Amino acid sequence: MLVRDVMVAPVITVGPSTTVQEVAKLFLEKRISAVPVLDDRSKLVGIVSEGDLLHRVEAGTERHRSWWLRALIDSETLAAEYVKSHGHKISDVMTREVITASPETPLHQVASLMEKNAIRRLPILENGQLVGIVSRANLLQAVASARQFLDVTPSDNAIRNRSSPA
Repeated sequence: MLVRDVMVAPVITVGPSTTVQEVAKLFLEKRISAVPVLDDRSKLVGIVSEGDLLHRVEAGTERHRSWWLRALIDSETLAAEYVKSHGHKISDVMTREVITASPETPLHQVASLMEKNAIRRLPILENGQLVGIVSRANLLQAVASARQFLDVTPSDNAIRNRSSPA
């Protein structure tokens, strides 16, 4: 089975200048947990998920590290964490290095990519354009619907019971 068989399209997207609050509302209204971020030329520039909005100053969930741990963490990491927890635009909090797949990618490769990179969804690109998205839930749907197509060899007892007169 290929990605094109299970991907969701069309995809809800946002732009880099969309606010964090707008995206949080979108997640709740649409009952989704992530959106690809497209620039004004419809090029994928990032993805933002619930995880990116987890440690926010508005909710009082920003990271609080002890003084000695802060001393051990490099200033670049601390600065990035500050921007992510205090930024107002999605461009401040989105993941910029997005792992993608094509519609022709076999599902076993997608499952491996998700597992290896600890991600829950992959934007699907064709000729550089976003054409869909596939999530772990889509893979589970493939498993659930494929059950009827499995060719399971019956046990010896089942064969005997079918061929013996009743």
